Amino acid sequence: MVATHNQLSAEDYGPTLYQYLRTRSEEALYNASLLSQIFVESGLGPEDIIALHFEALGPALEGMPFREQGRAIGDAHQFLLEIMIVYGIKHKEYLEAKLTGAIQDAELRAIRERERAVEAERLQRAKSEILGVIAHELRTPISVIMGRLDLASRSLSRGEIERLPSHIKSAREALDRLSRLSADLVEASRNEPPKLQRAPLELSSIAAQACSWARAAGASAKNIELTIEGDIAGARVNADPDAMLSVFGNLLSNAIRYTPIGGKVVVRQSLDDDVVWVEVADTGIGMTPEVQSRVFEKFYRGPDAREFETGGLGLGLSLVQQLVQAHDGRVEVESVPGQGSRFRVGLPLLQE
Repeated sequence: MVATHNQLSAEDYGPTLYQYLRTRSEEALYNASLLSQIFVESGLGPEDIIALHFEALGPALEGMPFREQGRAIGDAHQFLLEIMIVYGIKHKEYLEAKLTGAIQDAELRAIRERERAVEAERLQRAKSEILGVIAHELRTPISVIMGRLDLASRSLSRGEIERLPSHIKSAREALDRLSRLSADLVEASRNEPPKLQRAPLELSSIAAQACSWARAAGASAKNIELTIEGDIAGARVNADPDAMLSVFGNLLSNAIRYTPIGGKVVVRQSLDDDVVWVEVADTGIGMTPEVQSRVFEKFYRGPDAREFETGGLGLGLSLVQQLVQAHDGRVEVESVPGQGSRFRVGLPLLQE
């Protein structure tokens, strides 16, 4: 029986997951979408939903044969993904409604005070940029999750049960990233600057993780050879891990997006005096000098980029530059039309 919004609560997550794992019915998925709306209305955060999911997963798997559990775990992560996608959409609508209401109030007060009207306009621009950046950043972990779940499903159908833990682990890491990005959206909706949690960090490990995600998110599908060169193991910087994932994730995403099928993307790592360098080079469409001079501008996309791919917000490289500069680093670009581009990120080496 299909439930209604008023008939469900957060306590129904376990029974709904149990029903889905055994029936994989549309009814269970519909109830999942209702639960997502309830989570938004009750103020539950992404981390609360993930905790609720893993608390319910154990009881839901009880009594299943081991082989059946492997399939059910993959189905459970698909169920969680459906929950999180609907949650993100509903949460965005909720935030937009709140922000729209705040802007309308500011516009009414602006009749009496011109300064209030200016502030309302600033808030509107900030809202659009915030939602655009977060939407841009959400694409990579969602693509990774879908890719890993697809690989897990293929492994299961081939009887390769031993590969499931690796695929599930990668999907869980991407879910964690999705959770943190959702939390960033909440913070950004308050019109506050992003908070960087800087700590000693091996940049090579972040670059490797970004490459792993990039393969799952698009490189493999386009038959693009993605490799890492250079050994900077042990070289550490004072950086925020999520911010660095955004930096290299955006650079790799652009490199893959604007490189034709069968091309190459190379990540090169090196040390130069007191600077750790990570370079992302591709064999893509390249850029003219004019485009290179504006490529870090917010919302800017060169004519060749727009012709090659119609989608895109023009926010990725602006975000890269902002985050790198916030870490006292610098980002450089070199490109030749038709021969590819090379972006270099340099960060101060952490002195032990």
